[in-house]
Amino acid sequence: MVNFADLTERILYNWADIYSQQLQNGEGYYQLKPTYSIWLLAENLIKDDSNTIHTNKLRDDNGRAFSNHCGIWLLELQKFTETQIVNEQQRWIKFFKDGEQLNDETG
Repeated sequence: MVNFADLTERILYNWADIYSQQLQNGEGYYQLKPTYSIWLLAENLIKDDSNTIHTNKLRDDNGRAFSNHCGIWLLELQKFTETQIVNEQQRWIKFFKDGEQLNDETG
């Protein structure tokens, strides 16, 4: 399923590291704020899925949220091939993928 060895662990580790840095020793867990991680991937990570965007959250087997404090978005830019941009999400992906080539005339 995953193309790059250990990348999923790296993604989760980086999210956890950022989340844990919010507190100092002795501070209450109630002070933690939601932490979101967005990964722009130049190469495809998940080969058996044609979706460009993968949203990952902590959920149980029934789809119930364990916590709203975790969100990891993977944007596989290589999979994005839309030529007609129809929403803001596509506009951002196109910008991340083709930003160097974009100008006022090309969109």
